[in-house]
Amino acid sequence: MKHVLSRSLRFRLAFKQTLSFALLVSLFAWGAYAFLARHVLSKLDGELEDRAIAVRSMLQVRDGQARWFSKAADSEVREHFEKSSQYSQLLDDTGQVVETSKDLVATGAILTFSPTARQTLASGRSGFEELPLPGGSRIRIIDVPVSAAGKHNYLLRVGMPLADAEDEVARMGMFIIALVAILLLLHGANCWLMAGSILRPLYEITAAAGQITPFDSSKRLPVFGRDDEIDKLSNSINAALTRLQNSFQRMSEFLRTLSHEIRQPLTVMRAETEQALRVSKGDTNFSEMLSSQLQHVELLARTVSDLMELAQSDSDEIKLDCQTEDLSELVQAAIDGMRLKSDESRIHISGTVQRNIVGLFDAGQLWRLVLNLLDNAIKFTGPDGRIDVALTAHNGTAILSVSDTGCGIPAHEQPRIFERGYRTTGARKSSVPGTGLGLHFARNITQAHGGTIEVISVPGHGSCFRVSLPLRAAPSDAVDLTRPVHEGSIN
Repeated sequence: MKHVLSRSLRFRLAFKQTLSFALLVSLFAWGAYAFLARHVLSKLDGELEDRAIAVRSMLQVRDGQARWFSKAADSEVREHFEKSSQYSQLLDDTGQVVETSKDLVATGAILTFSPTARQTLASGRSGFEELPLPGGSRIRIIDVPVSAAGKHNYLLRVGMPLADAEDEVARMGMFIIALVAILLLLHGANCWLMAGSILRPLYEITAAAGQITPFDSSKRLPVFGRDDEIDKLSNSINAALTRLQNSFQRMSEFLRTLSHEIRQPLTVMRAETEQALRVSKGDTNFSEMLSSQLQHVELLARTVSDLMELAQSDSDEIKLDCQTEDLSELVQAAIDGMRLKSDESRIHISGTVQRNIVGLFDAGQLWRLVLNLLDNAIKFTGPDGRIDVALTAHNGTAILSVSDTGCGIPAHEQPRIFERGYRTTGARKSSVPGTGLGLHFARNITQAHGGTIEVISVPGHGSCFRVSLPLRAAPSDAVDLTRPVHEGSIN
């Protein structure tokens, strides 16, 4: 995901730079194309003017008659005249055709006496116009008034087909488009490389930030020695990380010291309370008071233990000491151990445990996991309720389920019950003691073993916690996980 996001950012930077460059280049290319097209047209108009001068010099109008002097001219002038008059036409002031060149007739063109031609004849000044030719092509014409007896009685029209000029303009347009495309590709590649070079320090900073943990003070964001904004940002974050690290270390050290100091008196209080409870069997009120005190001592001891684990854990990571263990015996022992507490709460606990489920586990952590689930079930199941524990193995996976008939968990709170310190609304409003750490550590222990934990709960009808743990064997372990299995029942 990190590479996908970084490539996306790199692409956006390169794309925005290329897009702005493309707009600028396109504007410049459009201007260049318009200028070149105008230049070609101006060049064509200049040639038309030269041709019109050459043709007009060979024309004389007298007594209403047009005469050409091209035959009397020398060969060079005559050749130039014939070339210039290739597409020519002479009209009178009514628009009637007096004479049309053979090449113009061969094109099949019908040159109308257009309003532009009428205006040119009336003004006495030359003008240009474009008229269509058969086949979809066009011809550009210069209209030259010809005076006779002091009047502009005739209109000389000299033209040139626009096909060659249009082809030249099209070739220039294609060249400009190809040049713009090449420039955009080169600029896009350059922007991609530059974006990668600019973002590379950020990639390294991101990778380094992902490896920073509160318990590893040696890892910091890299500083590249450029004294730029990125280096200043890294230095600022590193300074903040150092302050946070020092604060976190002081807090962790305080928790460890506090947990250690409280454990010893709690152990003594628990032992003395249990001893007093054994010798006070005759006094019911005193025994109930001692039992209540023992429960609070046990809760305080578990809280201190959780705080100790919290202080020693690295981002909720559970460190395991796995050995080949019989999970069936561990779960059965946990059920037997919690039976006294369930009986005191008038809760019936039963279990169906499949025997000889052996795997590579941390027995201490799994013991804690099972006790947390059973303790939760007892706390939130009312008197005369029921708790069912089941352990089975299927396809190399051990499945432990703890079901109760308690108050249940609302659907909107179920995704959060494994968060650190989270307690449901019902738990907070009730008198049930707790720290919100039990299920959090249960999930961490399960995940540390490569398993999963889930909950299915209906408010008012109870909850079922289901733990799936992979059965793995040590390489040198001689235990055969495929040996016959026998089921046992505990009631």
